[in-house]
Amino acid sequence: MSYTVLARKYRPQSFDELVGQEHVARTIANAIAQERVAHAFLFTGVRGVGKTTTARILAKSINCEQGPTAKPCNVCGPCVDITAGRDVDVQEIDGASNNGVDDVRRLQESLPFRPSRDRFKIVIVDEVHMLSTGAFNAFLKTLEEPPPHVKFIFATTESHKVPITIRSRCQRYDFRLIPQQIVGERVRQILGFESIEADDATVTLVAREAAGSMRDALTLLDQIVAFGGSKLVGTEVARTLGIAAREQVRGVAEALVRGDARAILTLVRDAETNGADPLHLGKQVLDTMRDLVVLRVTGDGAGVIDWIAEERAFAESITGDVEPMELSRLFSMTTRVVDEISRSATPMLALEMGLLRVAMRPRLGSLDELVARLESLEARLARSEPQGGGGSAGPSRSGPTPRSSSSGMRSAPMPSDPEANTARPREAPQAPRSEAPADAQRRAVADERPTRMARTETPPVPTVAPTPAVPQPTPAPAPTPESRDSQRPGFRRNALLDWEPIVARLRETHPALAAMVEQSEARVVSKEKLVLGFEEGSFFGRQASQPEALAALAAAAHSVLGATPQIELKLDKAPGTKTRTLADVEKGRRDAEGEQRRRAALGHPAVLDALDVFPDARGSEEVRFDND
Repeated sequence: MSYTVLARKYRPQSFDELVGQEHVARTIANAIAQERVAHAFLFTGVRGVGKTTTARILAKSINCEQGPTAKPCNVCGPCVDITAGRDVDVQEIDGASNNGVDDVRRLQESLPFRPSRDRFKIVIVDEVHMLSTGAFNAFLKTLEEPPPHVKFIFATTESHKVPITIRSRCQRYDFRLIPQQIVGERVRQILGFESIEADDATVTLVAREAAGSMRDALTLLDQIVAFGGSKLVGTEVARTLGIAAREQVRGVAEALVRGDARAILTLVRDAETNGADPLHLGKQVLDTMRDLVVLRVTGDGAGVIDWIAEERAFAESITGDVEPMELSRLFSMTTRVVDEISRSATPMLALEMGLLRVAMRPRLGSLDELVARLESLEARLARSEPQGGGGSAGPSRSGPTPRSSSSGMRSAPMPSDPEANTARPREAPQAPRSEAPADAQRRAVADERPTRMARTETPPVPTVAPTPAVPQPTPAPAPTPESRDSQRPGFRRNALLDWEPIVARLRETHPALAAMVEQSEARVVSKEKLVLGFEEGSFFGRQASQPEALAALAAAAHSVLGATPQIELKLDKAPGTKTRTLADVEKGRRDAEGEQRRRAALGHPAVLDALDVFPDARGSEEVRFDND
């Protein structure tokens, strides 16, 4: 039993029947009419869009007994033989199986001879990109200057693999994907020729699944006709092919737009029961969401949406009152769902839960509503600003208390303060006030070193009420100040606390020197001796050892301690040794203060109200201060 498939039975036989490639048909027809037919053509495009068909029509047009003509008669000997594929002067070569230099050489040997019957000898090479590099090189000279009775027609789906030396010798024609509407019209026309009844859902399914390829559409139609016979129903056809019916895709799209999670569960379960592929269904929904966005933005989608007539009414019915930004948001969320499906070990579950997440999304407020809330927030901020109009980066003193902030407890007075030994009455809570830099530095170091000892041999005095001094044990005979301090508990803390005001004074007189000695380790700080440690080979240590630097350091120590200590700089610290320098302390203090300011800013009522307006911004806030 002989049967000719629809793709071959209804292959176009003239340029007028070539659908979807009007630009190619018109150009070649004009070239034939003007007798300007090139000697080499390169047809490029995806599979099933008419490349080989156009090559055969061109061969018939220039070899027809009534021609050359753009409308071959299809009844003369050359036309009939070319259509049947048996014309000896028209050679169709498969580039995949004849891709060697020897194959090209055998072809070249036959080209100088005149055609047996036809006007021109035509060489059609399909999938020309499969030729080897040597075969392409062997073609160059013949392709550039062929005999006058020879025409070359190359067809390929991957033009980028054809060498530029070949492309430059050919007239190139790019074949486009055939629009879905044109495919649908052609399918309906062929169904009429075959006396087959089909509903709109069947035509839509075939046109969409073809993805721009007419041959794919007719191949799929052959399969559908074999299943349904003379009457085709879209839902039954989709179930047979294992794809979601168009009604299911529409239902999912409508449920996503309306936010109907229950309908999503039902539709996905039905698709699973019918054997639909989850990834394919996700892509169908994604395509539909894209079309809805374009329709809502353009108003009619003319020239942008590839729809058949039956799709428009449905799309307009579900997008009439939906904002374009909301539809664009749905498309973005569906894109993530499709990506999750492609990487999931359980794609159907990923599809179901992903679509549920899209359907249950929080409502996106309208632009007018957001503008109104922002104007209200601006008015509240204007009312809460102090009359003085300061430029503070943080919240105003008279403003509302932030919902959350870091600890604001005030430190106890330093033991070295004269007023710390006297009990004071409890004061009412006050708003935080700024402190002098030196006081803030002393307080931060005291917080880090709670067990501070006095510079003298007397133990620390309590903050609120004085306590009797505890007698100290008798030190070893004739100890040096350095050895005595190094044996005392808390020695590093005392040295660092006493060293800090000296560096602060040095910053006022010699800032560069202060920056150098900040990197040192204060080992002994007393009226008798000042010992600083640097790393071996330290540049800072060498610079601080200069006579001018030592003199400036001694003057600063005298102004703070009341005496001039003996200064000793030691470059004996191993590189990488962990020590506590004043630079480290100040860096930690700055980081803590910056974090406290950041928390206070994020806890401001104005910021919290703004986050209520834009909930998606939570967790991605960025705080910047003008004075940073």
